[in-house]
Amino acid sequence: MTEEDRSMKKMISMASLAVIAALSISCAKAVEEKAGEGYRRVPVEFTLDIADVQGELTRASGALFPEVENWIFDYYFIQFSSRGVSVVSGHHRASVTVGDLVVRETSWLYDTGDCTVAFIANISPAGADYDDDPGWKTDEGIIKISDNMLGFQEMKFDMGKRIAAVENGSLKHMPMCGYWQGSVTPDNNTEENPFKLTATLGRMIVRMNVNITNRTSSAITSVALENASTKAYLFPQVENTALEAEDYTTLVNNVNIAPGATKSLYFYTAPNFCTADKASTLVFTAANGKTADVKVGNDIDSGDYNLYMNTIYTFNLDLKQ
Repeated sequence: MTEEDRSMKKMISMASLAVIAALSISCAKAVEEKAGEGYRRVPVEFTLDIADVQGELTRASGALFPEVENWIFDYYFIQFSSRGVSVVSGHHRASVTVGDLVVRETSWLYDTGDCTVAFIANISPAGADYDDDPGWKTDEGIIKISDNMLGFQEMKFDMGKRIAAVENGSLKHMPMCGYWQGSVTPDNNTEENPFKLTATLGRMIVRMNVNITNRTSSAITSVALENASTKAYLFPQVENTALEAEDYTTLVNNVNIAPGATKSLYFYTAPNFCTADKASTLVFTAANGKTADVKVGNDIDSGDYNLYMNTIYTFNLDLKQ
């Protein structure tokens, strides 16, 4: 396992981190409570921050602006008991229009023993209209995301509209997800001195920097990315079920890369969990009609065709006769 792989797995584990400072706005929230009799409500201070992007961090033209990649606007949360049953969920910061790098505010969870608290940010931000709201809030204001952990781990968010917004420069809210695991205890916790938990969120997107050198005798007129993922799992894991055929699209860049010239392109997709036959694939078309393709993934040589969330991949490709 490479050092980069270790970094990725460490990030996806969402281990709690210390937070130096925070600003937040506490907003009204709708909560669905399904805790069994005997559980006690506990005031809990959430602290949410942003994981470092994995991979090449050099910024160049074509990259997103930091405020787009890093700000937290609204977020949903859902607590699962040790048996994997959803006991409470809610939506915070529903009216926030200016994002924060770190968010801190108090909510209420249950003392269910060991539990998992999942967070999904920037899905329904105020003032946004990406036409991709999953409809987790009912007309009565109740938040319904998933009844159980296994079902939640299979849920995906359609990133297609956000990826299109990246392409046309209109994206302002980057979907993020993360989780905290532990035991919420009621002892000595009050609203003035709540139980504290920290979760680190990762961006539900992949960026590919593709540096192309044309060493052929014909200009390259098109670079397409086939099997570009549009669906992102809401629960971050290193291993996930392979995506379905309908979870993919093709992204096309019309270009003019003359013989001997070099050009850099940027592709944004959702993470790709796949087998070799659904690996994201770059397809090059030349002016003479010839084509070439190359599969891209986290570590093709070791059979890892996946592309992981919150990661920038750089591929340097020489096209030859």
